[in-house]
Amino acid sequence: MVLVTLLAVVLFGVPLGLAAARLFRGREVSRLEREATRAAGAVPESGLGGGDPIALPTPARRVQLALYDAGGRRVAGVGPQAAGTEVQGALAGRASDDHDGGWLAVAVPVNDETEIVGAARAAIPWDAVAEDTHTSWLVMAGFGAAAAALAAAVGWSQASRLVAPVEAVAELAVRLGDGDFAGRLAPSGVPELDRASVALNRTAGRLGDLVDRERAFTTDVSHQLNTPLTSLRLGLESALLTPDDDHEAALAQAIVEVERLETTVATLLAVARDGQVMRDAPCAVEPVCVEVADRFRAALAGAGRPLRTDLEAALPPARCPPDVLREILAVLVDNARQHGTGAVTVAARRAGAGVVVDVADEGPGIPGEAGALFRRRSPDAAGHGIGLALARSLAEAHGARLELTRAAPHPVFSVALAGVRRSTAQI
Repeated sequence: MVLVTLLAVVLFGVPLGLAAARLFRGREVSRLEREATRAAGAVPESGLGGGDPIALPTPARRVQLALYDAGGRRVAGVGPQAAGTEVQGALAGRASDDHDGGWLAVAVPVNDETEIVGAARAAIPWDAVAEDTHTSWLVMAGFGAAAAALAAAVGWSQASRLVAPVEAVAELAVRLGDGDFAGRLAPSGVPELDRASVALNRTAGRLGDLVDRERAFTTDVSHQLNTPLTSLRLGLESALLTPDDDHEAALAQAIVEVERLETTVATLLAVARDGQVMRDAPCAVEPVCVEVADRFRAALAGAGRPLRTDLEAALPPARCPPDVLREILAVLVDNARQHGTGAVTVAARRAGAGVVVDVADEGPGIPGEAGALFRRRSPDAAGHGIGLALARSLAEAHGARLELTRAAPHPVFSVALAGVRRSTAQI
């Protein structure tokens, strides 16, 4: 910006300075011509050679006046004895001016009727003209310097205004590259940079959500596969320790567990990627409840705890994928197995057009804030956290609602499922 301003000052200032010099010279020439014309009017009626005294008018400050006869000789006033080029031009019949070094002189012809009988000359030192010219040049140079200084200040201000947001963008890009997706850019007031900041903030948010979901997926898979893998391993080890038993039954059970693991992984992966596994798919609630109860009945029986089902007859289909409901109920039953006491009950009842499934145990209850149960906690944390947070995430992702409907005694978790839409039920 400063260079552009300096170039503009040079391109416009030099011609303007030359024009100012011509303007001041022309102004002085006009003034001297008026002075010379006044001197020509002082010629007596007897002419320049009649012998009458000649009284020239009082000249302006620093101006010299002189009269010359037709031969070019000075007859009155102050000036060169011999005629110069300006006087010779006047004797030829035209007003002339000349800058002969130290003086600027103007001469006009002196007429006696139709005859040129002499010339009147007015002159001023050239430094008087140059002084005005130099003053104007200094003023223009001052304005040019002020313009350059102003351009430098504006340029510095604009550069400072732009550098900080650009550095912030670069810093956020580095943080994103290092895996820190929490940073955000504040508006800078520069529209172009603000658009880039909004896009970068959106990218950081999406990357953070993606990484969080992938981390949650890893934690959820680890939590959800723990029990099935343990059951699978125990079944296979039991078959190996009893070589006389029928291994086909153990292998068939192992295949069932493997299929269940595959379903669990696929369901969790779809939720982690913001996928909705057939959200509006109809689900027969009763068979899912029976399947989950059968899966955990043996483990609870081994601890001396019964598992009961209380399923209302003729339950309507619910709007939730069976695999998702199966994972939610598995979390709730496993939570009751690990943290509850006494019998575990899986109950299902009609609620309007939908269905509510309750999972309860006979424990003393759950202390603390109910909402804290569903907050995701560190995988290393003891107690509730991962499973219940996962179950609520699965429920909310598919239009269901999971709540702790009774905290103590005998805590009850309830899953509210919407009814199937009419068009879906017809399909």
